[in-house]
Amino acid sequence: MSMMFLYTLSIYSLALAIKIAALFNKKAKQSIEGRKNWRSKLLKFKQEFAHKKIIWFHISSLGEFEQARPLIIRIKTDYPEYAIVITFFSPSGYEKCKHFEYADAVFYLPYDTPKNARDFLNILQPKFSLFVKYEFWLNYLNEIFKRKKEIQCFLISSIFRKHQPFFKWYGSIFRQALKTYDVIFVQDELSIKLLKKIGITNNVVLAGDTRIDRVVEIAQQEVSFPEIEAFSNDSITIIAGSTWEKDEKLLLPVIFDLQRYYSHLRLIIAPHNVEEKNIQRLCELLNKQGFNFARYTQRNFLSTNELKTKNVFVIDTIGVLNKIYRYGYLAYIGGGFSDGIHNILEPAVYGLPVVFGPNYHKFYEAEVLIKTKGAFCITNKEDLKKIFFHLIENKGIYFTAQHSIKTFIEHHKGSVERTMSVLKNYISD
Repeated sequence: MSMMFLYTLSIYSLALAIKIAALFNKKAKQSIEGRKNWRSKLLKFKQEFAHKKIIWFHISSLGEFEQARPLIIRIKTDYPEYAIVITFFSPSGYEKCKHFEYADAVFYLPYDTPKNARDFLNILQPKFSLFVKYEFWLNYLNEIFKRKKEIQCFLISSIFRKHQPFFKWYGSIFRQALKTYDVIFVQDELSIKLLKKIGITNNVVLAGDTRIDRVVEIAQQEVSFPEIEAFSNDSITIIAGSTWEKDEKLLLPVIFDLQRYYSHLRLIIAPHNVEEKNIQRLCELLNKQGFNFARYTQRNFLSTNELKTKNVFVIDTIGVLNKIYRYGYLAYIGGGFSDGIHNILEPAVYGLPVVFGPNYHKFYEAEVLIKTKGAFCITNKEDLKKIFFHLIENKGIYFTAQHSIKTFIEHHKGSVERTMSVLKNYISD
């Protein structure tokens, strides 16, 4: 029984599991509904854009979209004669980005079976295919490899770690898949070294993380949040972004204790899940802890003077957190007690020292900033209270962290330009 057969069998098992989960899970249901009649949807698009060549981006989810976004905008701006098609695997990406103005069409990626891969490529007939970071769908890559003369393939903002299957004894089919890419753009030197060990040396380019260009762009935008400004004015504002329940149960008692010492300390908290049920759970927790809080979506019912009496501001909507970090003194980023930390670059671009839980080792920027004392890892309430206290009381520690972060951002920005300097040699041909 071949490894490829087992891989394809796992895809069918995944599709079945999602179908079962759709009976009681909203996201799984969206995933099933969104993939219905995908061939006819794709054919309709292709007929409408028959006069244009296609550039296809495949992106896993919303987080990876932030890496692809600045590159998509740049390509669409420089090469308007091409149509841009984006596919997502997950509902979190598709639902938030299905109306993205720089894409000519956005679809769910059909499950990675041999027939789906053949049919998808036969209908779409892309000239270029770009996969983002960790997207290694083997049947699609195998089918693209067979069409090397018609389709050029790239992997952007990728990062490789020794635990991945490429570097294991059983990973031959994954190593073979890497040969599909005309160019692999990586984020760090370690990825280059790991690829070299398995014989992948040609067309590997150190380009960095395109998300950094995105957060720099956001930080440069002129925006105004009068309510947030009134709330945070003349205070030490800690911003907790993308928190989960585990983060909140650890964070809130520490904030409550610190507010006894620092009456001008404020918390802005933006949970990862902004569905009303979860927001209500967080509000109940805040009430239980004794906080006087306001919700962002209800801000219009509060006067400026009323806002100033609050000590917690709950961001219960999406799309504003990455701009609100500019009002912070330091940031706590959630996810470190779950599957992995969320985006620490969003606060870092404003020079905020960043604190997070122990599950950060998959993230290059976190590892670098930990080493250079721009970020801090905690495992319990005592750790968190101690680090917050040091960052508030010890300006030397605080300014060292700020300097580390600003140096990192300055050194690593420009990834889009480095990537485009290579891609344009292919697209312009």
